[in-house]
Parts: sequence; C-alpha cells; structure tokens
Amino acid sequence: MKQWARSSSSNSAVANHQCLPTTQTKQLEKRMSEEKAFCYTILQLRFKLRVEPGVFLAHSREPAAAIAKVKGLIWKIWVFSDQESEVGGVYLFVSREAAQSYLSHPVIQAVHNHPAVESAQSQFWDVENSLSAITRAPLPEFLAGQFSLISAIAGGQ
Repeated sequence: MKQWARSSSSNSAVANHQCLPTTQTKQLEKRMSEEKAFCYTILQLRFKLRVEPGVFLAHSREPAAAIAKVKGLIWKIWVFSDQESEVGGVYLFVSREAAQSYLSHPVIQAVHNHPAVESAQSQFWDVENSLSAITRAPLPEFLAGQFSLISAIAGGQ
C-alpha cells in the first residue's frame, strides 16, 4: 500500500489538500525548486472578424508555416468561434520577451491590418510549471523523449 503525504505548508510544492504518494511529493518539490527561475509565457490572441472564421482560416496555411518558425514559440493552438465571429490562438513561448516580440512579427502585423479584422486583443499569462505538470500540460520538460524536438522548434529551427 502506498503512503500518502498531505501538506499544508505554504512553502511546500504540494498545495493544501492535494494528496500525492510520498515519493511523488519529494520529486515534485525538487522539480519546483529547480524551475522557479524559469517561467514559460502563454499568449492569448483574439481577432474579431467582419467575415466568417472559416473564410479567414481557409487562407491561413502560409501564415501558419511562418508562425511555426518563430523563435521562442513552442506551440500554437488555433481557436475560433463561429457564434462570435472570432479567430485566435493560444501560444506557449519560452519567455515573456519572446511572446512580446511576436506581437511585432510580420504575420501578426498583417492580421492587424487585414480588412476582415475588426479588432484585436492580446493577453499574457505566466505559466505555473509544477501545477501544470500535475494536470498534464504539454510543457517541454514533461513530454518524455520529445524535449530535443521541442527545443529545436522553440529555437526557430
């Protein structure tokens, strides 16, 4: 039978009321202390359109290929809402600086200036790595065997 640890300490890697096997708790605490200096950034972009999202997205293959080469980008998820006539993306960047720099990228500037785009919104989020790992977020260090591939992508290779 596994031993379970319950922690209520504010300095602990395990939030109050979360239970993990004792060995997992120790591993998580070690990972958290190592990761405090490193923080991924999520960028969320939303574009309100004057056309249906499907029409806009149908012309996005070439921009998608350019976006895939952006330095510091780990991944992008494309999103849309037919009801709201919006398209957008959720991006994971290696740093806030890389995410902020992306807003000046020619693809983003072209979208901002596109006649089908009515308005745009952007928001930055810092990623809490340890809790994201618990909930299976696709962060590079938690994707076994794929780190070198993701590193190459994030380097714009």
